[in-house]
Amino acid sequence: MSGGTDGVYEFGDGVPIEPIEAGSTVLVAGPALSRAEDLVRSMVANGTETGDGMLFVSTNQSCEKLLDSCRRLHPSFDTDRAGVIDCTGQDLAESQFDLRVRSISTQSDLTGIGMRFSALYESLYADAVDGRVRTGLVSLSSLSMYVDMRALFRFVQTLSGRIDSADGLGLFSIDPTTHDTKTVNTISQVADGRIEVREPESSDADGEVRVRGLRDQPDGWQPFTLP
Repeated sequence: MSGGTDGVYEFGDGVPIEPIEAGSTVLVAGPALSRAEDLVRSMVANGTETGDGMLFVSTNQSCEKLLDSCRRLHPSFDTDRAGVIDCTGQDLAESQFDLRVRSISTQSDLTGIGMRFSALYESLYADAVDGRVRTGLVSLSSLSMYVDMRALFRFVQTLSGRIDSADGLGLFSIDPTTHDTKTVNTISQVADGRIEVREPESSDADGEVRVRGLRDQPDGWQPFTLP
């Protein structure tokens, strides 16, 4: 499944996930060793194949490391169509990157992240083919260390509302092993579905996924491979 069509977002051949409807926000849940975060980056970076805008909210990788990850996953990654909100707090000279990048000094500043998100989203939306933008937020677990759950819920709700209204795609990663079940279920209320990720049973795969709450998806656990 490569490329993209109006009304849905498609993914790379190694990812056994059927096209997801535009306007959807999906929670990608997996422990640290499951490559859930890499899966989010890959599914967003795959937009380079279809002329989609690609917006990353990165809490645990600097802009430079994020770009390295995207280029590793997709060597043809088009930085002209990408934007990054770097929430690591590291100093960076925004002019050194040939893409739209904004930094935030602390992850507790959800208002600041939201303002930068809106500005970058509008810019990417204007330049993308048919206004299609993929958003990857990595990760909600990191943000939850700086803000309370009520604030995080409102923040995710705001982002997902923006994505829905613009017929975009949102993929938000979370490590369920660092939260209680109630917290994960609360955040899941904002999402249209959930992609669960676990370590592979076979050495031939990078991990396994199981999709919940989205239409026309494979049943049970499916192996995936990343470039």
